Amino acid sequence: MSSFINNVSKLVSGSLLAQVLGIMLYPVIARIYSPDDFGLFQLFLSISTIITIFTCFSYELSIMLPENDEDSANIVALCIILLTLVSIIIGSIFVFIPEQIGSLLNAPHLSDHLIFVPLVVFLNALFFVLNFWTSRRVRYGAVATARVVNSLSSRVMQIGIGVVRTSPIGLIFGYLFGYLLADFLMLIKMRSDLHLFNNISLKNIRRLAIRYKRFPIFSMWSQLTNRVALQLTPFMLVYFFSSTVVGYYSMANQLLVLPLTLIGGATSQVFFQKASEVKNITGDLKNILVDVHRRLISIGVFPMIIFMIIGEDLFSFFLGSNWYTAGIYAKIMAPWIFLRFIYAPISSVFNIVEKQNIALCFNFAFVISIFVALYIGSTYGDPLIALTLLSVTAVLLWGIADLYILRMSDVRCIEEIKHLIEYLAIAFAISLPLIVVKYLSLSIYIIFIVAFAVTFAYYLVVMYKDTTLRIHLYTTVKTIKDKLRI
Repeated sequence: MSSFINNVSKLVSGSLLAQVLGIMLYPVIARIYSPDDFGLFQLFLSISTIITIFTCFSYELSIMLPENDEDSANIVALCIILLTLVSIIIGSIFVFIPEQIGSLLNAPHLSDHLIFVPLVVFLNALFFVLNFWTSRRVRYGAVATARVVNSLSSRVMQIGIGVVRTSPIGLIFGYLFGYLLADFLMLIKMRSDLHLFNNISLKNIRRLAIRYKRFPIFSMWSQLTNRVALQLTPFMLVYFFSSTVVGYYSMANQLLVLPLTLIGGATSQVFFQKASEVKNITGDLKNILVDVHRRLISIGVFPMIIFMIIGEDLFSFFLGSNWYTAGIYAKIMAPWIFLRFIYAPISSVFNIVEKQNIALCFNFAFVISIFVALYIGSTYGDPLIALTLLSVTAVLLWGIADLYILRMSDVRCIEEIKHLIEYLAIAFAISLPLIVVKYLSLSIYIIFIVAFAVTFAYYLVVMYKDTTLRIHLYTTVKTIKDKLRI
């Protein structure tokens, strides 16, 4: 487990500065672009994200699994062939029907930007393929560098274009530019692996495509339903309300996810690699799953509490008064995002044990339930009611799926529930001063000072209770200091 946390630390130490700077740039971006611009950008991303699932037929998820690197190299080749062909086909389609798509979504201005979807799909899919290959080769420094470049370059480009012309095109081009640079850097890092690609052949590609056929048969549709479940909300909000409401939702979702993505994303990537390795050696995932699950709970629970207490204050102060409503959305969505934070990294267990059909059933249930919750909520004509029903439904569904993974891996669910309750109690007790100053409507600066103090106190408790995490946090901080000196 020590090597696991060490690899997570490498990713975190390499990405922390970029994430912090990215968050610091959000107030600038939020003051350049309007909620409506963010709404159209979110719809563009939702379309691109869903289409990206089809590009490699989910074969990229199998890059980690073969015992030898030559077989993995053949899978990489298969993925690149597929994503190139699919991107060309998608491009041909979007040239002819952009107006119809914009009209269908009740967002006619979106049609002006759909021509860029194929390029985003290609770069995004290529990033995932290279990411899985680089992780298999245990080059987490390269992955961290790519994330740094992606995060900072996209934000800077969005600001630069936005200063010249304020429209969703600036957000789209910034997003494109970030992935273009990240892909380029990871391709450069692959030069030392070129000898592993000497044995690529159509025969090997065909053999491995058949060997891992469960990925296009089950994983692709499971991924699709999962992405649809996550991206269905923007589509329904724009259909029943407006792109401005989607903009508020998008900003709330992004800023809720950002603080947790740093740890959750790194954990997910390393967990998939390490768990695949453990599965090939011992076949027992219980110990690594328990350690990761408990650590995600202890780290993620307090940000949820903070957003639920002062979400609207955070958004209106840092992003401007125009984003107060997004802060209200964030308070409602915080429990759902917390459950996603725990579930997402360990959901790769379905792929590792090749039970993608179970994951597909769960994701299908997610889509149906979210659709029903949003549809019922929209009948009241209030997006707050719709999002509240959505959040409650999502917490129940993701919670059940989380417990199923634990049970499938022979983990005692009652012990994990006790661990969650323990840290919820600790988080609530430590956050009491913040609840008091919020209730008394004291100065916003006092609220933030208290928020910082209770956050610091909570993570001191976490470090005290988790010796291994404390040691590796010290290593991470030392690494960051050394990089800053350079």
